[in-house]
Amino acid sequence: MTELVSPASYLSGLRSLLERIEQGQDEQIIAAVELMATTIESGGLVHLFGSGHSMLPVLEIFPRYGSFVGLHPLTDPRLFWFNVLGSFGVPEMLFLQNTEGYADVFLDGQHLSAGDVLVIFSHGGTSAVVVDSARYAKRNGLSVIAISSSETADASPRHSSGLKLADLADAVVDTGSPRSEALIDLDGLPEPVGAVTTLLATATGLALVCGVAELLVARGYPLVQSVRVEKDETTAYRRVYEAYEHSVHRRPPVTDSQS
Repeated sequence: MTELVSPASYLSGLRSLLERIEQGQDEQIIAAVELMATTIESGGLVHLFGSGHSMLPVLEIFPRYGSFVGLHPLTDPRLFWFNVLGSFGVPEMLFLQNTEGYADVFLDGQHLSAGDVLVIFSHGGTSAVVVDSARYAKRNGLSVIAISSSETADASPRHSSGLKLADLADAVVDTGSPRSEALIDLDGLPEPVGAVTTLLATATGLALVCGVAELLVARGYPLVQSVRVEKDETTAYRRVYEAYEHSVHRRPPVTDSQS
């Protein structure tokens, strides 16, 4: 049997990166959790956004089991891919992701209100849709939390404003993901294999979810949870969906003309 070292090295490396988040990002995580919990407690929403692979943490956070109402996923199928090439392929997604102005059109219909929070997942924090989303949020009175990696901090801004996501965020949680996005170097390959960015971003996002729940429970806030049940599953789901719909329409969405 062939002896392989890379699978164990990958898991060990991933564990080390997760431990680095745990030990080195405690203050940033607490700041983000406080901001998110206070927003939900006051009747606001915590919006979650990402494009490409960074949409996956958003999909995992709500309405996933173990989550709760107050979290509002912002997902645009045009910013993901369902083919490699052709309609809804990667080239189309990359084009929109790097087109300035698209994010404003998308966010105009997403029930963002002043006082809310926008959590943005982005490994590099330089794409047009990410920077535009943060700028839109700030113009309209929202706070911004960035889940990003400092390993790309020296990357040149690509947005015409000269800004990156970290420049606009009220709180930044650093995943520590390598700039290459992958972990394992192998002899004979010019680039590493074994991506870690999505796993680190998802784990960070779910850690925030846990912290927000802990704070809200301590404050006596009535959480409506997404839960797995063996009986009356449809009824349980409907309760969550109705509470979610109520939270989304709790007040009119803001527009630039109102800001």
